[in-house]
Amino acid sequence: MIKVSIYRNNDKVKKFEIKGHAGYDVYDRDIVCAGVTAVAQTAVLGLESINTVSLKKEIRDGYMYVEIEDYGVGDDVIKSCAIVDAMVLGLKDIERDYSAYVKVFDRRCDG
Repeated sequence: MIKVSIYRNNDKVKKFEIKGHAGYDVYDRDIVCAGVTAVAQTAVLGLESINTVSLKKEIRDGYMYVEIEDYGVGDDVIKSCAIVDAMVLGLKDIERDYSAYVKVFDRRCDG
């Protein structure tokens, strides 16, 4: 099971953590793991492409932690928020179709 924890502060995602493997199929043919990974990794690549955005991240097999330290300035804030919001929508859509393999927890946090 993949567990996705999304932590928000003032409706903005402050950080997210993805743990585990789906177990939908064998390791190198698991479309659920591949989908979650593709959505999350693409969001990270998008955020990293914006010069004014600052991230703290740890990524390894079966684990991803990303903290958005700074959403950037000016129009970059709009872009980075759109990237993160699209990622959350994508992960929730995967959860809807594969709820036995993916759980998304969308939480409020302080700080």
